[in-house]
Amino acid sequence: MIKVHGRLTSANVQPVVWCLEELGISYERLDVGGPFGGNDTAEFLAMNPLGLVPVLEDDGQTLSEAMTILRYLMRKYGDHPSDPMAAAQIERWADMSRQHIYVPLIPTIFIQFVRTTVEDRNVAAIAAAEATLKQAMTIVEQLIKGPYIGGDTLNLADFQIGGLLYRYYELEFDRADLPGLKAYYDRLCERPAFQKNVMIDFWPMKVPGA
Repeated sequence: MIKVHGRLTSANVQPVVWCLEELGISYERLDVGGPFGGNDTAEFLAMNPLGLVPVLEDDGQTLSEAMTILRYLMRKYGDHPSDPMAAAQIERWADMSRQHIYVPLIPTIFIQFVRTTVEDRNVAAIAAAEATLKQAMTIVEQLIKGPYIGGDTLNLADFQIGGLLYRYYELEFDRADLPGLKAYYDRLCERPAFQKNVMIDFWPMKVPGA
């Protein structure tokens, strides 16, 4: 059975387990990282020397990095295109999201509003992140050609980008007015696997004074 090492409160673990459940793949998830620890052991570091989650075990081998894991799962178990160009047309948007959505949203917006006191917030960093997200999410809205970015079915870009939208909409910051993106998010919220694995309350992580 596939094993996923990583706490479900991690924004990097959530898209992986969401993908696994949408694909109907049996797996075991182990609470690792954050308050659970376990990511600094010799055993874990042998799987990922960076000590970060998630780590996936399958067929006696291990993978780290959320995007790499998602690519692997979609190529092996999903309907990811076998044609290199068709695959790249999907992968480029998933890759784009790591720099232009994940970075401003999680290490900046999320950390500033949840893990940083109001008096210590970096207003300039927040403003820059908001501008980057407005540009990136405007592009994402244009990619939605059907119910999902993948059309009628979920693809790699849906799992990577869609997996970040719960925090994007739950956090209070200056977002672009994108009704198409919000409608897409609402459709994701109707999916049981998304509800179970992505819509995880993160407010218990809020520090006093944030």
